[in-house]
Amino acid sequence: MRRRPSANPPGRPREFDEQTVLDAAVRVFSEKGYEGASLADLQAAMGINRVSMYAAFGNKESLFVKAMDRFTEASGRQLASCLGAGSAREAIERLLRAGVRSFTNHDGPGVCFVTQAPLQREEASDDTRRYLAQRRGEVEMALRQRFARAVDDGELPTDSSPESLARFYSVVIQGIALQAQHGGTQEQMQTVVDVALAAWPAKPSKTRRKAK
Repeated sequence: MRRRPSANPPGRPREFDEQTVLDAAVRVFSEKGYEGASLADLQAAMGINRVSMYAAFGNKESLFVKAMDRFTEASGRQLASCLGAGSAREAIERLLRAGVRSFTNHDGPGVCFVTQAPLQREEASDDTRRYLAQRRGEVEMALRQRFARAVDDGELPTDSSPESLARFYSVVIQGIALQAQHGGTQEQMQTVVDVALAAWPAKPSKTRRKAK
């Protein structure tokens, strides 16, 4: 029995740049979310037909996962750059202010991957839902590790909770993204960063014990 030729036979180059069209998919999913992004929306933004889309990326769920990976790959590089140098406080400030600039940039990749609700069972498989939850939790995990190092290095009081601090600043990041999504300006969001940094744990002052 003769096999049907594939949509993209071996040796035949694709007629589009995969990363470019994937970036277009990121913008659609960021703007509309998973459920709101129709196949017609994706095809129009990516500039390819349905056959090419399925051949390159699989179904809509598979495409969403690849788009999420593309988004988190870029944001992961920014996260590592911000947390990799300077004191913990400097690192967190750098991360928050970079996030503000990114979230309020109308030409950027969007923010919906940060703010959208978890996928429901009827929308995606359990494996995809678990995978996306894991990817979205990577920021908080990286923050927790940075805060734990800050405690060990004496940058933060010994009774500081890396877990609580990581959760707090993760929520701040998500809140900034959500506000930016609904029209919050860069100036307004930078003020939020100022307030969030004002909550930074104060190191206990060293006082000499008075001799009896």
